Formats: sequence, structure tokens, C-alpha cells
Amino acid sequence: MPHFMTAPCLQLHATPLTQGAFESFGTVVENQGHTDLMPSSTTLLYNAISVNQGTATKYTDVTHILNHYDTHAPSRRAGKAVMNMFVCKPRELRRNVTPEVGSRGLFDIKILECHPFTTQTFIPLGLARDDPDTQYMVIVAPQLEKAPDGVDKHPGLPDVHKIKAFVANGSQAVTYGAGTWHAPMVVLGRSFVEFVVVQYANGVAEEDCQEVEIRPKPNAQEGIAVAIESFDTTRSRL
Repeated sequence: MPHFMTAPCLQLHATPLTQGAFESFGTVVENQGHTDLMPSSTTLLYNAISVNQGTATKYTDVTHILNHYDTHAPSRRAGKAVMNMFVCKPRELRRNVTPEVGSRGLFDIKILECHPFTTQTFIPLGLARDDPDTQYMVIVAPQLEKAPDGVDKHPGLPDVHKIKAFVANGSQAVTYGAGTWHAPMVVLGRSFVEFVVVQYANGVAEEDCQEVEIRPKPNAQEGIAVAIESFDTTRSRL
């Protein structure tokens, strides 16, 4: 697989992370009742169960942790479940020369990665849903079905023309589907964010993680960037 590909000059606007918008890329894990109140037996969602003597609500099967190493990886080396922690610092944003009202700056997408044979779940720790200063951004792209002209036939490359960006808050975890291209975690704002990351791995570098550098086209001043808006402290859009 090529280690880089050229991309069009494209500016995206991040949208709030919701399961409906993210469905083709993976799963959003959050309190599906969207309330801190205990639901009654008549208001429980289809996948909810009242447990612990009525003091908790259990939402079942909120995400799928998949392991395709045994059946799909070329080495056939078995994958094992691993749990790691990523401590992510806020990213620097580039100044937008033509800023819109409320714009904080631009984030340049320079690299995408994927895990072909496993899902990967990021669970933020200690980040409040209504934190006015810090959020995180999820950037994803589907795989190409056919390689673009001028590139060797690698249908698994990211389709950069269909890249999407979503802003998440501290009450949301995210699972990337196996083979989904995504940017390394992007924290926005003032504070470091700690993530517990759950996936499978078999120790074969090319099978565990594939990376592609995203470069602007020749003579282009920029490639793909995400315009970051000011934080909505009310979270009405999230």
C-alpha cells in the first residue's frame, strides 16, 4: 500500500457527533436515554434493562468489538484483546485567512490510519459533557472501492473526497469500524484528554495499523482542512 496520496484542496466543517451521522463508520457510545434520571419501566428503550435492585439502567450491546485476525489477516496470527491509554494534548490550529464568524481556526488533515482487522473504541475519561473549553474531534473516511487514476491498484485506500469530521463531547465514546480510515485523535481546546482504547492486535505492524500521509496536490497551498468553530458552551447542538 502506498504510504502517501495526494488530496484535493478541500475545507470541511465539523458537525456534531451523532449515531445517525456516524453510522457508516462505526458506533457512538453514549447514554441512550439522554437523561440523568432513572427511566420507568414504561419508558425503557428496547435494549435497556433495570438492574442492581432498580438503581441502574443497563443498555445492552451498545457497540460491537470485532476480531477478524484469524480469518482475514494474511499472517493468520491470532489477535488478542488489548486495552491501552492515550493521553492526548490539544492540537494547534492554523489561522484561517478568511475566517467566518465564530471561527477558531483550521486543522490540517495530514495523516489517516486504519486497523483492517479490528474495531477500535476510544473512551474519554474525566471530560464533562458540558465542558466549555475542551472537546475532541473524530475524522473519518470510507475505503475506496476503486483506486484513483495514477495510483497503484489499492482499493483499501481512503476516499478523501468523502472524508467527514465530527465534534464529540465527554459523554460520548466512539468505536471505529474495522477498516475505517480515521485521523489520530484530535483534542480541541485547553486541556489534555485521557482515552482508554480497546481493540485487538496481533503484533504484526502492517496488520495492526496502516497509515497514509495526505499531501496537497503539486503547487497547491493546502490540502484538506477542517474549519473549527467556537465551542458551544450550551451543547445544544451536541
